[in-house]
Amino acid sequence: MPAEPMPRKAHARDPGSLLTRQIAELAGSQSHVSVQRERPWASITFAGTRYCLTIDLEGETNPEEWQKLAELLPDHEFAIPGHFVADILVTEQSEKRMGVEALLIFDPVQPPRPH
Repeated sequence: MPAEPMPRKAHARDPGSLLTRQIAELAGSQSHVSVQRERPWASITFAGTRYCLTIDLEGETNPEEWQKLAELLPDHEFAIPGHFVADILVTEQSEKRMGVEALLIFDPVQPPRPH
């Protein structure tokens, strides 16, 4: 049984919301992206958040387009002010669902702008 999405208060400029929205744009209108888990992450040098997401396809799927998305995600440049995607990988993939883990790091060079 699939895990239920994590309830969260999302703001339009929240890094997780921006990441989710940008992945949804890449996946297309027949997709639904949800955050399954979100947890703080830190090393000696950097801090950020690790996101576990699912992309669910609704309707007909084109296996070639689905595979293109899986190949595109790790190299895509996401625009998330004050953060950068340090790592993103596809952890599982079936005909209608893709599991994705992403690590967003606070960007020490480009801090987020105040709202």
